[in-house]
Amino acid sequence: MFRTHIERHRIPAFLLVVFGWTWVWDVVYYAFGWWDSLPVYINSFPRQWGLPIGAVLVVWASDVPLREWLGRVFQWRFPLWLYFGAVFLPVLIGEIQPAIAALSGGSVRYSPPAPLHLLFGFFLLNIFLFGGVEEFGWRGFLQPQFQERMSVLTASLAVGVLWWTWHLPLFLGHPNFTLDPLFLVYYTTFVLGVSTVLGSLANVTDGAVIPAVVMHAAINVGSVLEGSGGVLEGILPVALVIGAGAWWLIAAILVGLYGRSMTPGSAIEPLS
Repeated sequence: MFRTHIERHRIPAFLLVVFGWTWVWDVVYYAFGWWDSLPVYINSFPRQWGLPIGAVLVVWASDVPLREWLGRVFQWRFPLWLYFGAVFLPVLIGEIQPAIAALSGGSVRYSPPAPLHLLFGFFLLNIFLFGGVEEFGWRGFLQPQFQERMSVLTASLAVGVLWWTWHLPLFLGHPNFTLDPLFLVYYTTFVLGVSTVLGSLANVTDGAVIPAVVMHAAINVGSVLEGSGGVLEGILPVALVIGAGAWWLIAAILVGLYGRSMTPGSAIEPLS
């Protein structure tokens, strides 16, 4: 009976697990004041695990063999250039923002948030423990569920709206989030733009999410450059126009090339 009910209501069941798991953790953080007393990513570690847990639970209850689903989403033997692109694109977008901010009279300086070896370690932790694991739920499960009724573009935006909503409690106390109106506009634009690109990437790999996990991890690492003093700094919200805007530009190019499917007719074949 339990499995039958989940099978009939896959998306609501998935979202119930995902939001229930994550938001319960958020309540615990607030109740015990952990946002202030523990490092940010120790706090963030448990909250994203509702996504793979929800996906596995719903697939287990469905008519799709769990082993078959796991085999597809964990497929990783793709050409090296695909992984290079998944890392290089977020790095390029992240580093071009300070360069633009310093145009015409400003300066750019090397200012990583941590030594490079620690940043690389943080990148790996994002792949295996932190933000990257979200992709097994968002793009591994929910994206194809929406695509049974929607185009890739519309499904990606729908996932993006839910992805944004899932992050909403962080605005109530997490040190990396703020209720400043400009930040809210930037973050909303950024999340929806990234979601369209990640949705396209998951389709290019025919449902495999490891490249999307790598891209998500690279996004979370952030920039190692800091730019200031340029002529645009006071008149242009660089993070919004250049940062979030770059993801929308990529999405627009994909739509222009391939329509609302955002992907070429055939997926990238895994290496044998």
